[in-house]
Amino acid sequence: MAIPQLNLSLLAGLTPEEHEVKIVEEVFDETIDFDQDVDVVGISIMTQTAIRGYEIANEFKKRDKIVIFGGIHATVLPKEAIKYGDAVVIGEAENGLWEQVLNDIKTYSLKEFYKLDQYPQLSHYIAPRRDLIRTSAGKFKIVPIETGRGCPYKCDFCTVPTSFGTKQRHKSIDFILKDIESIKEKHLFFIDDNVTINKKYAKELFERMIPFKKNWVGQASINIVNDKELMKLAQKSGCKGLLIGFESMTETGLCKYKKTFSTFEENVAAVKKLQDNGIQTMASFVFGLDDDTPRVFDNTFNFIQKAKPAFLQACSLTPYPGTQVFDRMKQEGRILTDDWSQFDAKKVIISPKNMTPDELQDGYSRIKDQTYSYKSILSRAFPHMFSGVTEAILYFSLNYGARKWHKSGLTASVYKNKKEMPVDFDVTKYVTPVKKTVLV
Repeated sequence: MAIPQLNLSLLAGLTPEEHEVKIVEEVFDETIDFDQDVDVVGISIMTQTAIRGYEIANEFKKRDKIVIFGGIHATVLPKEAIKYGDAVVIGEAENGLWEQVLNDIKTYSLKEFYKLDQYPQLSHYIAPRRDLIRTSAGKFKIVPIETGRGCPYKCDFCTVPTSFGTKQRHKSIDFILKDIESIKEKHLFFIDDNVTINKKYAKELFERMIPFKKNWVGQASINIVNDKELMKLAQKSGCKGLLIGFESMTETGLCKYKKTFSTFEENVAAVKKLQDNGIQTMASFVFGLDDDTPRVFDNTFNFIQKAKPAFLQACSLTPYPGTQVFDRMKQEGRILTDDWSQFDAKKVIISPKNMTPDELQDGYSRIKDQTYSYKSILSRAFPHMFSGVTEAILYFSLNYGARKWHKSGLTASVYKNKKEMPVDFDVTKYVTPVKKTVLV
């Protein structure tokens, strides 16, 4: 399930009506026509898509097109992105910033970098152009939606604090309901990093969502179980599953990130509370943290066996640019490749602190073998099978999809640069920039 994204449709919603907009989502195998008649090309890149984004930019630069970069990777490494484009939008594009870029193109005064002085407060309604994007994930019709941006949890491996800030900013609930009312699809995906962190706001939102009779999934912290009213309202509003970032099942990890309960048993009980309220848990873990030893894999699988979460999101620690982990590991020489296309959280690309890269790879592969085995999928199914047809379909789709990806072997070995290829984070050795267009 490749969850549809919202950013390009929001950008299209910000674009003045005088401009014709077309969105191509290559992640869904849509084909780019490099010879199409366009005036401006906007490319949004995450770290793992950056090199492909630069290749796309080169093709359009060969045809003398104006290329604008945005997205998280361009935000944290704007001086890299500008080598391949004419301008970079750093951060969010609201508050007139995108309109300024377009106007500067019209008046031949385009600058290299555009950035707001402060994070936008999301106080103006923007109607996303969902008619221009894919609104499905696999066989599911599912629509992306957001309530706000920013996250107060300062996880050292996460790009959100750098890109969106540590203070959560919310849209008006009236705006969100207006958005939901315009969506004909039954299923929603809240792209917020934590949709329940402001409990008062979440309670009002969920209560007012009930009449729309939508189903939704999103991300939250496990402490939602401490508020029975919030948990009940989430379920009544259509919540079918929550991605919970447990991050680590070591004693140090449970305390360090302050996103979970402090003991193994408390977290097991919390997952069962969500199950009892008809909400599936998609448990997310990061392997290769500095406090991890080879024991972390057995601890985590023990948790999975006892708590029976609906799904495991197993991430290999990936040092994304713009994070504390990247800065620390780069300084210590522990990053094994600077090929951004490998930074997908599914490959071992680091030297961990308390085990070898091969031990990390072996443990990472083993826990996915265990969790995505038919035996494990069936043993965890019982709390979820009888919640409803939608829940059962969601459960088996997620697990069999993850099993299929894992069995493909694409993440089966440590990835590192060849000896003759230095890890110097000079992306031009992977993609040579094409000469820019001169705007006159």
